[in-house]
Amino acid sequence: ILIASSVTMVLAVEAGHRGDRKDVEKWMLWTIVGGFTFLGSQAWEWGHFIHGPEDLTLAAKQIIDGVSTPIEGANLVRNPYGPPAFADLFFFITGFHGTHVFSGVLLNVLIFFNAATGVYERRGHYEMVEKVGLYWHFVDLVWVFVFTFFYLV
Repeated sequence: ILIASSVTMVLAVEAGHRGDRKDVEKWMLWTIVGGFTFLGSQAWEWGHFIHGPEDLTLAAKQIIDGVSTPIEGANLVRNPYGPPAFADLFFFITGFHGTHVFSGVLLNVLIFFNAATGVYERRGHYEMVEKVGLYWHFVDLVWVFVFTFFYLV
């Protein structure tokens, strides 16, 4: 989702170079939708990681201090899926990245609003679209590394 929204950002920047206000608006809107979709997916994933799958919670038991308890999800104290430090690092890194994605979405909304109200046409250039696009691409690049090391390795 984030990589696709990076493509739409490239298209918005390219439209800005052409001075095509309507295309800038269209591609910025798609970039914003992609950013919010990514954040919603991350929130869903966090919820399932913290609470644990319902079928696992009802069926599985674990022994904690000699007491049999149902397996719940991960938190900052314990992680039934692996080492506790993994959950700590997972929540920190993905949360830190998610905060930056959210900031990028807010910047994208601002750029969309400015484009829609003709701010960049009055200035005679769409430089801010490109500047915010660089930030968005950086956030996307960081996600490639986060995804690789947390989900694939």
